[in-house]
Amino acid sequence: MDTMREDRFTFMLGEGQPIMDSNELDLIYKKTGVYPLPAQEQAWISEEGCRRWADGDFVSTDELRAEYHRRKAQRKV
Repeated sequence: MDTMREDRFTFMLGEGQPIMDSNELDLIYKKTGVYPLPAQEQAWISEEGCRRWADGDFVSTDELRAEYHRRKAQRKV
């Protein structure tokens, strides 16, 4: 792998700083268009993904998210 590319997209332990300011987080969300999932949805996806992973069923987050929305619409979640 090209060293410059590797250095550009990775950081060493301790180099990253968590962003705690909610205003700064809002700016980042608006800039990237990426927002965190609602807590209930994130918890379901995480638990279901871990359960399936343990069973050898490797499902993508996108698939789990679609399934969550289907189940929610059917009031099964």
